Amino acid sequence: MTKIKICGITRLQDALEASKAGADALGFNFSSISPRMIDPELAKAIIKKLPPFIQATGIFVDHSPSEINTICRFCNLQIAQLHSNHYTPLQARSIKATTVIKVFRPELDFAVEEVFEFAQESGINAFLFDAYRPGIPGGTGETINTSLAARICNAVGTSYYAILAGGLNETNVSNAILQTRPYAVDTASGVESIPGIKDTAKMKAFIKAVRQTTYT
Repeated sequence: MTKIKICGITRLQDALEASKAGADALGFNFSSISPRMIDPELAKAIIKKLPPFIQATGIFVDHSPSEINTICRFCNLQIAQLHSNHYTPLQARSIKATTVIKVFRPELDFAVEEVFEFAQESGINAFLFDAYRPGIPGGTGETINTSLAARICNAVGTSYYAILAGGLNETNVSNAILQTRPYAVDTASGVESIPGIKDTAKMKAFIKAVRQTTYT
């Protein structure tokens, strides 16, 4: 079964609706350049009220590893998601979250060997692939090239957990899953009314579409 993360949570009601609809994980964006930025105090308050078994993920772009560790401890985050290219394997190894996810935003000529090299040097076993747009680390609403995503996920998924993001919504996620067969899918803008404010109907439709998509 394909796992689901709803990213860019900024309100308790959205977190609870996403959990109720069947999301496996929720993302809290701490980047100062994101329209979905959330203060650690608010994130902590929301996470404290989540149902059991919902994984809380911190999205980091412009924080040092020590800052990431501090926020993870303070908010009780289980997962740290690294969105910037400046994070090195050594820095990733120093992050104390239970799970660390490294994000890649591949262009068409992306060499999948970069993922394997990062994995070997960092010990990370989970990677998220998002649409590339110069100067923007994620949450653009743009879709990743399907053939590119399929090539990467098919290669990486044999050894590691491949997570697909980039413009996914209830109308395209089923086909994306069938083409790429990822471990999980991740969406933010695809289930929003405006950046940071989730649309309950869209979240339900997205999660239903994922759950109804199966492959052998």
